[in-house]
Amino acid sequence: MITPRIRTHRWTALAACCLAPLALAACTPASATTATGTATTKPAALPNCRPPAADGLPHSEGSLTQTDTGTYCLGVGKLLNVFLTAPATSTARWSEIQITDTSVLAYGNNGVLTAMRDETPGVIVGKSRGVSTVTSTLPDGQTWTATIVVS
Repeated sequence: MITPRIRTHRWTALAACCLAPLALAACTPASATTATGTATTKPAALPNCRPPAADGLPHSEGSLTQTDTGTYCLGVGKLLNVFLTAPATSTARWSEIQITDTSVLAYGNNGVLTAMRDETPGVIVGKSRGVSTVTSTLPDGQTWTATIVVS
């Protein structure tokens, strides 16, 4: 049988083992040197961004169209819908939406969107903190680009 004194001692030791790394992390300055001697730095500041237009779709932070260019905000794990409509004078559609940095953004499930005629839809998911660009091109060379800041 374990006596109350031994049980308390075990809990104290367990708490010390679990809380010590948290206390150490809280006391570490933004720019420090690790045990291996390599410098750690504070994450770089992200550029200013604005929220995408609300689209009313479930689980979505909003949407972009071919008229939306600039820099937009998206949270990690959040969805952004893209709906690119070809010009009325064109018989071709926008190309598949491309992501420049797939460590920051990921492709979502496009199967949940039904494309309108002459529309290229896409779902983008914020994967990790950072900045990436999404692009698409018409056959005549016209390019659509938007920058996404994931925070």
